Amino acid sequence: MTPIQQQKAAKDFAAHWEGKGYEKGESQIFWTTLLNQVFGIEHPETFIIYEHQVKLDHTSFIDGFILTTKVMIEQKSHRRTSPEARKP
Repeated sequence: MTPIQQQKAAKDFAAHWEGKGYEKGESQIFWTTLLNQVFGIEHPETFIIYEHQVKLDHTSFIDGFILTTKVMIEQKSHRRTSPEARKP
């Protein structure tokens, strides 16, 4: 995918998802589609781990984890924010 094609794919993706965002029902579709259509990953289901267990002061789950890039994803529904995101 060329940079111009990727830019168009990203704009199309953003337009499709604008105003959407039910966390529990759409999170995995969102990330799988983003990885495939915008970043060109052929088999995103082998690239991202969903509902990855992490140990903090308790056991919790993050929405997604990409091992190769060490990216952890915590997604919230449209117009909702994490309490941590509101801290100054």
